Amino acid sequence: MIKYLYVLTSNEHDYYLEQTLLSMVSLRLHMPKAFIALLVDNRTEASLTGKRNSIIDLVNEFKSVPIEDKFNQKTRSRWLKTSMRQNIAGDFLYIDGDTIISADLSSLEEMDIDVGAVLDSHVYLDEYVKYHPDRLKDIETLSFSTGVNRNFTLNVYFNGGVLFCRDNKQGHELFSEWHRLWLQYFEMGGTQDQPSLNLSNLICGNVIKELGGIWNCQVLDDGGLRYLYNAKIIHYFSSRPGKKAYIASNDEFITSIKETGIVSEEIVECIKDPKSLFAPNTRLILLEESSRTFYDSAFFGIAKRLFGTKLGAAIEFILSRVRKIIYIPIRRKFSKR
Repeated sequence: MIKYLYVLTSNEHDYYLEQTLLSMVSLRLHMPKAFIALLVDNRTEASLTGKRNSIIDLVNEFKSVPIEDKFNQKTRSRWLKTSMRQNIAGDFLYIDGDTIISADLSSLEEMDIDVGAVLDSHVYLDEYVKYHPDRLKDIETLSFSTGVNRNFTLNVYFNGGVLFCRDNKQGHELFSEWHRLWLQYFEMGGTQDQPSLNLSNLICGNVIKELGGIWNCQVLDDGGLRYLYNAKIIHYFSSRPGKKAYIASNDEFITSIKETGIVSEEIVECIKDPKSLFAPNTRLILLEESSRTFYDSAFFGIAKRLFGTKLGAAIEFILSRVRKIIYIPIRRKFSKR
């Protein structure tokens, strides 16, 4: 039997509990008898009163772990996640809270693997530098600071949002190393868990086996759309700022759950068809490398914030006149040659 494991650190002011509750409800829609485990820290446990206590009704196993006060809410989440193998018995599939389950997951139990995960951004490492060069720098920094001092020779970099792990030697060794490295990374001022996860995989001899993208369809990343049609788990990245194309990642659903403490019938009907939960103004755009670099740049971020202001309107007026009077005529002139 596989346990479907969620990790939660939350208080009354955030939306992490509501996101996790929504994911659990979507799991129950497809697997009514799924064994759901919930791992929390002592502060989160103390906050599970009133409407927030309704999440307990959905779980089969609840465990609270005391964590030192020096860790804040974000790092408590990382502390729990990197140590969940030591705290939960049995084979498990860990699932991030910002997910919607879109199919039965039981076929995973038949796979001949000890630990499994999906590529981050659905790309191999030799292309990863185009998408997240900063994360590669993080893992290189961690590698040298921890005395590993070896090149990152694998062509895989895994996303930690969905992790399958057997309750065996390989699983325990990986998580033990992951927790140790993350604590070291924390003392260096780092908070993310993926650099230490992937470095641990390297140290443990590439124990993590690649799962197909359908098991963690990172729907807001460039490569995620290819896996949406057959996706079993849709990962919508709630932490990203701004309005998002995937409706479940915006405030409407989560605010309703927070106010009532339940997932309404209206929301349940919506998540029965999770692959259609896109905003009406969503469209497909093929991003060339130069465009992707621009959209990820600080320049684009500043321009986007300026655009709706009076200063932005003035700049837009000037540039539009330049474009109309100078740029377009010159372009037309040279295109005729």
